[in-house]
Amino acid sequence: MRLFLRSIFIVFFAFPAFAQAPDIQRFRQWVAGQELGGAEERTSIEGTATTIEHREWINFTRLGIEIQQEIKETSVRNADGTLHFTWRTQLSKEPLEGQADWSPLQPKELRVKSDGFEVKVIPMQPGALLWPRDVENKMREAARLKKAVKLSSYSFTTQQWTELDLSPVGPSPLPGFADAVLFKGMEIDGATRTETSVWISPTHGDLKHTGEIMGLSLVLQRAELPDPVGSSKGKEAFFEQSVKTIPQHPFQPWLTEVLIRWQGDTALKLPEDQQQHQVKPNLFVLKRSAPLKADEAKELPIKGKASKDDAPFLAATPLVPFNDPAFDGLIFRLRAPQGASRWELAQRVTDFVWEWITQKDYSVGFASALEVCRNPRGDCTEHGVLAVALLRKLGVPARGVVGWMAAGENLGLHFWVEVKLGHRWVPVDPTFDQAPASAFRLKLGITDLADLGSVGWENAGRVFGGGTWKIEKPADLSDLRIEGETLRAPDGTRLRVGGSTWSLGVGLVLHGEAGDLHISALPRPYSAALEDAKLLQSGHWKGWWQPKEQKLFVDLGDRRWLGVEPINEKGSTDFMEKLLVESPAR
Repeated sequence: MRLFLRSIFIVFFAFPAFAQAPDIQRFRQWVAGQELGGAEERTSIEGTATTIEHREWINFTRLGIEIQQEIKETSVRNADGTLHFTWRTQLSKEPLEGQADWSPLQPKELRVKSDGFEVKVIPMQPGALLWPRDVENKMREAARLKKAVKLSSYSFTTQQWTELDLSPVGPSPLPGFADAVLFKGMEIDGATRTETSVWISPTHGDLKHTGEIMGLSLVLQRAELPDPVGSSKGKEAFFEQSVKTIPQHPFQPWLTEVLIRWQGDTALKLPEDQQQHQVKPNLFVLKRSAPLKADEAKELPIKGKASKDDAPFLAATPLVPFNDPAFDGLIFRLRAPQGASRWELAQRVTDFVWEWITQKDYSVGFASALEVCRNPRGDCTEHGVLAVALLRKLGVPARGVVGWMAAGENLGLHFWVEVKLGHRWVPVDPTFDQAPASAFRLKLGITDLADLGSVGWENAGRVFGGGTWKIEKPADLSDLRIEGETLRAPDGTRLRVGGSTWSLGVGLVLHGEAGDLHISALPRPYSAALEDAKLLQSGHWKGWWQPKEQKLFVDLGDRRWLGVEPINEKGSTDFMEKLLVESPAR
């Protein structure tokens, strides 16, 4: 996930051209009323060069795991007017770094180089400002004249253009800054648009920003200002506040179709494809990917030069640098058969990435695929970027997807992968070892993973900030059918346990010799769930019985699992011995 820090424009008055002590400005950051980070900027002059060092940081707890992220940018202006920039983005263990240059001799281009990649020439936008002090001076002038602020600059962290479009509201003094003027408008970072309020002083510059993301309030302000009303010093789990609660379905991973309604203040517009379609305003149908046609299943990976449409999804980037020799070792371990089709490779990569990332937790912010290659640890983003890197190296066009996915009773932010087969994109999810991916997921946008700015976490969060979801189909368990001793699941799978009966009430219950057992379909369980579990082999099935939880995990094959609880070891063996499964054609 990206840092929840806004683009901020903090610079200083011009200084005499001689060495002096650094000028320092400090800002503090609150998210959902909790102080989680801040920013610091130092300006110094030595000889004829002016240097501005900018640092942003955020420390927060996500599902019990402490996360620390940091951005450092250095801007240097020389006497001849040339500008040199360096940056270091630390979202995980290994940083993303790069540098850029601009010269008045070639004013229409910015030369940007990420470490390990060749220089990119970025065309300058008309009127864009690169030197932070120029941005600051324009903001101060707007506050002095009470006129609109319209400016653009370049974010080296996200490698995309940013814009500030503000209109003056009027004088709004802040403690210690009597001449502050309030502006309201938009901060635009690539495709991300954030409504914001900004206080600017004609004499002191940028003072305070407020806004909202994922329904969570954001405040970034000068360190000397008093704490916002209602703020706290703790690091409570603000991240969890973005999760929506939904009714739980016992066969959620096997659902073939979901009808879901958005109940919010504004109409919601989502991208549409074969898996996601808007049937009425704020009413969406979500489907599992249609079975592959014969030509799609046999389509081979791309060799040689890719088409213009496919090239962005086969490219190596700082986030998926698959040309590094470290990936050769993973490809060898993958052991893809000679002549494997795109879909065969997609399934194999999905399995491999799930197994490769052995430490599945929330301790990593957003790692590159190279870091995951070296350190197999992380959550959905780490699974996703590694899968994309391996698929592209094998010649399979692949891209990331940002959206929301249902997992049990929660609907939360998620990142998965799509592979191109024929003329469509088929979703797979290495985080849960699903190929194709489950149906209950809301796609917000795609990313070619060219840079951090392309990922789009903010848009995914912002869309769902002010409303709730209502599931209209299946709204209850009416899509389950009990036929004597047999249960028919939503995807047509038939389950039968000899001598037992089924009932629907609070979930799905199987009544038999082992007592009343709650049955549910599961994605492939993580190793943590199987910790201290006992491997059982009975009948046609392999299972893991967890004595502490009194729960049985049964592998049905084809990436499908059942969870059974509460159950003892003997009951687990008997259950697997009597379990009969008739799977539908896929």
